[in-house]
Formats: sequence, C-alpha cells, structure tokens
Amino acid sequence: MSEKTDFSRAGGAHGASPQAGQQPSRPGNDLLDLVQIVWKHRRLILGVTAIVAVASVLYTLFGMPNYYRSAVTFYPANPTMTDRSVMFGESVSDVQIDYFGGNSDIDRILTLAQTSGTIDYIINRYKLYEHYGYDTAAAMGRFKTRKKFLKNYNARKTVLGAVEIAVWDTDKFQAAEIANHIALTVDNKNREMIDKERKAIILTLAQRIRQKQQLVDSLGQRLEDLPLLGADRALVQSEFDYALEDLNDTKRLHEQYSTSVDLAVSTINITEPAFPALRKDKPVRSLICAGYTAAAFIGMVILVVLIETFRRIQPQLARG
Repeated sequence: MSEKTDFSRAGGAHGASPQAGQQPSRPGNDLLDLVQIVWKHRRLILGVTAIVAVASVLYTLFGMPNYYRSAVTFYPANPTMTDRSVMFGESVSDVQIDYFGGNSDIDRILTLAQTSGTIDYIINRYKLYEHYGYDTAAAMGRFKTRKKFLKNYNARKTVLGAVEIAVWDTDKFQAAEIANHIALTVDNKNREMIDKERKAIILTLAQRIRQKQQLVDSLGQRLEDLPLLGADRALVQSEFDYALEDLNDTKRLHEQYSTSVDLAVSTINITEPAFPALRKDKPVRSLICAGYTAAAFIGMVILVVLIETFRRIQPQLARG
C-alpha cells in the first residue's frame, strides 16, 4: 500500500512538472501572435494607411512642383593648341598633340564650375532669390537660396570623359539657359587662367622691347657720328646689327603672344548644348506615394504590436 502511495506521489510530481513553468515561445507562435494582432487592428491600420496614401497623393500633386532637367555636355580643349609655338609652327613636328584636354583640364573645369564666384554670379544674374521665393533682406535668405540652387545643380565628369553641367528648375526654358550660361562662364574663367601667364609674358616682352629699342637708337646714333671707314665703325655696325636682330625677334615674340591672347579661342568644345526638357525629371510621385504608404503601414503595425505587448505585461508591472 505504501509503495502504491509513493508511486502515485512520484507520478503526480512528474505530471505536474510541465505545468510548473511557462513553455518557451517558438518562432511559429510569435508569428501567429503577430498575425492575430494585425488582424485584430486591421481596420485601424488600413484606415491610417489609406489616409496617409491619399494625403501623400494630394501633397505630391499640389505641393510639389515639377522640375525640368537641362544639361550641356562638352570636352575641354587642350591649352597647348593655342600656344604661340603651336600656332606659328615652332613646335616639334613629330610630336602628336591631342586636340582635347586631359584629366587635369577636366579637373580645372569642374573646379571652376563649383566655385563660389561662379555660383554667386549665376544666382545674382538670374535673380534666383526672387525665383525661389526668399527675401534678400533676411539673414538666411542668401544661404537658403544657395542651398536650393546647389540641390538643383550638378557638374560632373561622364563615363566617356566629358564634362556635364546639369540644372533643374521649375521653368524648363530657364533651366536650359542657366546650364548654357554656366558653360560659357566656365569657358571665360578658364581662358582667363590660361591667358594670365601669357599676358604677364607680353608685359615683360613689351618692357624688353623698350630697352632694346633704346639700345638700337643709341647704336644708330653712334654710327651716324663715326666715319664711313674704320675699325670702330665696323665694330659698332656689328653691335647694331645684332641689337636690331634681337629687337626684331623680341617684337616677333610679343606679336605672337599677343595674337594667341587676342584670338579668344574657346577652351571648351560643346558636343551637346542644353535644350528645354520635354518632360519633367522630378519628383517621381509614384515612388514618393508608395514610400509614404509603406512607412505608414509599417509604423502602424509596430505601434499596435507595442500597445498589445504593453497590455499583456501591464499586470506583471503592476504586481512588481
């Protein structure tokens, strides 16, 4: 009898052990709980998601204007092509000179396109303060105008090695005009940089011409004062001839450098100018609406799950 009693006690103890604690949750149960929670609050989730979807459609249609993209594409010219030694045939004939510039020329063009001077010039020329709706008298007006322009402006090197300057604007005609004018501005600034050294050489040569002209005049006066025959006249004549030849060479260099600067040859070769766009480039309203709708749905699911989880653990928090 005692053995039977002990056996029943043992069996009872073993049978009660699974109920002593909670069973660990499994992934399948968690997923099922999530589905149940979402289904329970489906009307709220779908209602909020639908409201956000409609609001995003209305916002993108009436609150986001169309932006049109226009871009000008060009290759930088090789500065050596306008050098006086190349223009007047004094370079080595067997050296092949590329018509288009290299990476250093592209980097210089891109740097000029992104300088503060270029950007501020475009902002002031096209009165982008008024165009963007900012007050020029406000402290942040200039900053906001510059920030918005840079958001709608891009200068980059293409995969084919060209330079592309792109502008986005609500006015498609103005976008094309700004892009083309930036290319023209960069061309002028680039030519100024290249001609800066040549102009310095021109000034130096002009100073040397004045000095050498004085020497020639002085030697010429001495020749007039000397008799027609004599060793002194032959020596002075030799000095005069050499000085005159040196003067003519310096004048020739001055004329060549002046010509290379005065030609004002373009430093860029435009392959495709900017034209007014036929259709908008941004915003992509379908993607924006889909993003807002998906974010609203996911946010509502997370919210209801957190609320239900808090309700379940609230009694335990109250006892604790």
